[in-house]
Amino acid sequence: MAIVKEQTQVESATVRNKKAKPNPNAVVIYLRVSTDEQGKSGLGLDAQLESCQRLCEMRGLSIVGVYSEIVSGKIDPRERPIFMQALTTAQANGASVLVSKQDRFSREVFHVSGYVNNYFFGSQTPPLIAADSPKASPMEIYLKAMVSEQERQAISQRTKDALAQLKKQGKQLGLAGRQAHSTQAQDKTASALERAQELRKGGLSLEATAKALTSEGFVTSRGTAWSKQSLSKRLAAA
Repeated sequence: MAIVKEQTQVESATVRNKKAKPNPNAVVIYLRVSTDEQGKSGLGLDAQLESCQRLCEMRGLSIVGVYSEIVSGKIDPRERPIFMQALTTAQANGASVLVSKQDRFSREVFHVSGYVNNYFFGSQTPPLIAADSPKASPMEIYLKAMVSEQERQAISQRTKDALAQLKKQGKQLGLAGRQAHSTQAQDKTASALERAQELRKGGLSLEATAKALTSEGFVTSRGTAWSKQSLSKRLAAA
């Protein structure tokens, strides 16, 4: 089933505004990443789709649409063109909206609350299901969003406090940040190359090894998926 990736690729739903009886066995899958780089590489989208498909297979759910969007989780769902297409399809088929994780729908409590409490779309709001917690009730979804937001705020405040303390100690924050990022990128690359060498010893081709690295979550120092060419260069230099 083709995944809708951009607004220009989306055809108007022929069943727009058509009401349908709820069908608990039908779902519309919604996938989301935040950056163009992630979208172009497919990194994250494939894993999300696999997670959703796995749940559908386990529960015998019918997939009536798959939609993919590159947009920040802070953007109101009502302002996301692809999500609105997914919503229309779900409403027309009496289906639920299925995401791999709740934060793929939104990272904001206001958005989650507005959706699950039917403030945004009224009584025609399709149920929201997260593949990692499919039995969660609307209240549990809302509470999970509140906890996540509080955790993000706490992390942000701790980071600000730590940076302020370092600044008081005369640390060069910009340089320290760049060095930390560089070290982290080097560590990730080293781990990926170590895994690649194991796969190569197992008889996999360069292309198959690159695909395996991507599927296992390994990325290059730039955060992109491994390709046959990039892997070949790095293994030759190792």
